[in-house]
Amino acid sequence: MAAVPPYGTAINQALANARTRLEDLKLLRDHAVATLALQGDLKGALGKLNTEIKSRERSVKKARQKKK
Repeated sequence: MAAVPPYGTAINQALANARTRLEDLKLLRDHAVATLALQGDLKGALGKLNTEIKSRERSVKKARQKKK
Protein backbone atom coordinates (compact mmCIF):
# COMPACT_ATOMS: atom_id res chain seq x y z
CA MET A 1 0.00 0.00 0.00
CA ALA A 2 1.35 3.44 -0.93
CA ALA A 3 2.13 5.93 1.80
CA VAL A 4 -0.40 8.73 2.14
CA PRO A 5 0.95 12.21 2.93
CA PRO A 6 -0.29 13.59 6.26
CA TYR A 7 -2.56 16.12 4.58
CA GLY A 8 -3.96 13.31 2.43
CA THR A 9 -5.02 11.40 5.52
CA ALA A 10 -6.86 14.42 6.91
CA ILE A 11 -8.59 15.02 3.59
CA ASN A 12 -9.59 11.38 3.20
CA GLN A 13 -10.98 11.26 6.74
CA ALA A 14 -12.92 14.49 6.21
CA LEU A 15 -14.39 13.22 2.94
CA ALA A 16 -15.35 9.90 4.51
CA ASN A 17 -17.35 11.65 7.23
CA ALA A 18 -20.58 13.17 5.92
CA ARG A 19 -20.77 15.28 9.08
CA THR A 20 -17.56 17.20 8.27
CA ARG A 21 -18.50 20.84 8.11
CA LEU A 22 -18.11 22.79 4.87
CA GLU A 23 -15.89 25.26 6.72
CA ASP A 24 -13.53 22.44 7.70
CA LEU A 25 -13.39 21.15 4.14
CA LYS A 26 -12.46 24.63 2.94
CA LEU A 27 -9.73 24.91 5.59
CA LEU A 28 -8.28 21.57 4.49
CA ARG A 29 -8.37 22.72 0.88
CA ASP A 30 -6.60 25.98 1.73
CA HIS A 31 -3.94 24.10 3.69
CA ALA A 32 -3.36 21.65 0.84
CA VAL A 33 -3.07 24.50 -1.70
CA ALA A 34 -0.53 26.27 0.55
CA THR A 35 1.44 23.05 0.99
CA LEU A 36 1.61 22.50 -2.76
CA ALA A 37 2.68 26.11 -3.35
CA LEU A 38 5.60 25.65 -0.94
CA GLN A 39 6.85 22.71 -2.98
CA GLY A 40 7.41 24.75 -6.13
CA ASP A 41 7.83 22.63 -9.23
CA LEU A 42 8.46 19.38 -7.41
CA LYS A 43 7.51 17.26 -10.42
CA GLY A 44 9.94 19.16 -12.66
CA ALA A 45 12.73 18.99 -10.08
CA LEU A 46 12.21 15.25 -9.69
CA GLY A 47 12.42 14.82 -13.46
CA LYS A 48 15.75 16.70 -13.56
CA LEU A 49 17.03 14.65 -10.63
CA ASN A 50 16.15 11.38 -12.38
CA THR A 51 17.87 12.58 -15.56
CA GLU A 52 21.04 13.42 -13.63
CA ILE A 53 21.00 10.06 -11.83
CA LYS A 54 20.72 8.20 -15.14
CA SER A 55 23.57 10.25 -16.59
CA ARG A 56 25.83 9.50 -13.64
CA GLU A 57 24.91 5.81 -13.72
CA ARG A 58 25.99 5.69 -17.36
CA SER A 59 29.27 7.40 -16.47
CA VAL A 60 29.97 4.92 -13.68
CA LYS A 61 29.16 2.00 -15.98
CA LYS A 62 31.53 3.32 -18.67
CA ALA A 63 34.31 3.86 -16.10
CA ARG A 64 33.94 0.30 -14.85
CA GLN A 65 34.09 -1.06 -18.38
CA LYS A 66 37.34 0.83 -19.07
CA LYS A 67 38.95 -0.72 -15.97
CA LYS A 68 38.35 -4.23 -17.28
